[in-house]
Amino acid sequence: MNIITDIATLQDVWTSVVSNWIGPLVFIIMGALSLKFLLNRQWSQFISFLGIGVMVAVVIYIAPEIFSQNSKLTQNVGSVAKEIN
Repeated sequence: MNIITDIATLQDVWTSVVSNWIGPLVFIIMGALSLKFLLNRQWSQFISFLGIGVMVAVVIYIAPEIFSQNSKLTQNVGSVAKEIN
């Protein structure tokens, strides 16, 4: 087997798992706990939980695209590293 096809298959599995299971589960948990904090009028816990939830959502949905091998960020950092060396 070719290692590239294995990696591509694993990437497809990860994308499927995130979009079908992990992402909705995170939003359900965030919504339930946010309602709990709002109903109990715990404003500081609500705001801090919301901030942490946004960071987790960014990591789940955006980080794979930012740090993939073909992203602009990775290409720019690679070119800067080559120039330094």
